[in-house]
Order: sequence, then structure tokens, then C-alpha cells
Amino acid sequence: MTQYQLINIDEIKPNQYQPRSNFDNETIEELALSIKEHGLIQPITVRESYTGYELIAGERRYRACKSLGHKQINAIVIKANEVQAATLSLIENIQREDLSPIEEANGYLQMIRLTGLTQQQLAHKIGKKQTTISNKIRLLNLNNEVQDAINAKEITERHGRAMLSLNEKQQKEVLQAILNKDLNVKETESFIETNYVKETKKKKGSIKCFGISAQLIINSFRDTFKKAKAFDRSIQMAEQDNDEDYIITITIKK
Repeated sequence: MTQYQLINIDEIKPNQYQPRSNFDNETIEELALSIKEHGLIQPITVRESYTGYELIAGERRYRACKSLGHKQINAIVIKANEVQAATLSLIENIQREDLSPIEEANGYLQMIRLTGLTQQQLAHKIGKKQTTISNKIRLLNLNNEVQDAINAKEITERHGRAMLSLNEKQQKEVLQAILNKDLNVKETESFIETNYVKETKKKKGSIKCFGISAQLIINSFRDTFKKAKAFDRSIQMAEQDNDEDYIITITIKK
């Protein structure tokens, strides 16, 4: 039988591997009212740390109890290393199915960096398809404004995926079009096809005149940028096709 412990709330610190970045205050308040009326039905899960305890699962319950002024909280105390703690936190949040696609993507990427697992190995470990993980992580190639819009549920994940082939300026333009015109996914794909894909096809001839080697270099820059973007969202790349030059500008914040 699982043993619960009553521990001091002030001794608990938030989970450094928490994939969730947005907490709905209204939801926390509703949970606090429920706890006030019925008590804490499901204990939180923590692990011991050098300064007390680190939260692994149940941050909303923890926040709700703290907002009520509770000094202590029921908890399940487990033994877990860094990797185990991160894995448990990610799985607990994914199973609740209310992480945003961007939060989920960041959680997967954090796990890969922390553990050194491949996407396939991570998929097996957490019970997901490799394509699910790959498609989520690709969303991190979107610029910050688009990611924020997905987090805020102003647009859907599928809207975001439709913009992955666009540069930052184009993504911003499409995002504004979606919000201003209330475009659904199919309409968004049509908008992109009409305004960007066809225009890009018209310009392909000017790139070909550089020769195959130049095209390979351009593609290499694009591939490298996508990989770098997965590790640092602030990195930006802009492309400009002039009459005599094809200019690629990489911007990295200090």
C-alpha cells in the first residue's frame, strides 16, 4: 500500500523539468475551492532534495493548496534521479492531455537533451509514436509569435504545421491573416499556396543559375538552421534573392 507523508509546503520547490509553462489562474482557483470543500483527494508526488523536496507531479494541486494558506500537504515521496524525475513529470503531464503542443514539444526536446535518447528511444519509453514526437518538435522551428499563438489557443497545431516551410517574416504575415480573417486550416494552406509557394516557384530559376553546387550550399544552410533552431528559438534566418546574389542572413542574440 502506498504510504503518504504530510510535509511542509515551504520545503517543496517546483520541478525544474516541468514541461508546462502556462498555468490557468482560474483553473487553480476552481481547484482550490474544490480542495477547500472536499480536501486533497490525490496527493502530490515529490522526491527528496538537498534543501527539502522537489515536486515531480501535481503542481496545480500544490499551487492550489498554497493559495489556500495550507502549511502542509499530503505527498508521496519517491526516490528518483534527474532523468527519472524529468521522465515522470513529462509522462504525468502528457497523460493528462492538456499540455499545449508547444509545451509538449519542449518537454520532448528537454528529455532528449537530458537523456541522450533518440526520438525513437524516447517514443518507446513514454509510449508514443516516433512520428508524434518528431512532428511536435518541428513546431519549435516556428517563430515565437506563432508559438505563443498556439499556446494561447488562438490558432491550432495544424495551422502552425502549415507554416513550417515559411521564413519568419512570412509566418508573421500568415499569422495575422489567420487572426484577422479567421482562416481555418484548409484556408490557411490555400493562402500560403497562393501567396508564397507559387511565388517561390517563380523565383527558383534565378537560384538555378548559380549551379547545382550553390543550390546544395543553400540547402545545407537551411538544414543547419533547422537543427540550430531546435536548440535556440531566438536564432533567425532570412533569405533574399537578388539579381546577382542570393543572401542568407543568420541572426543570433548575444
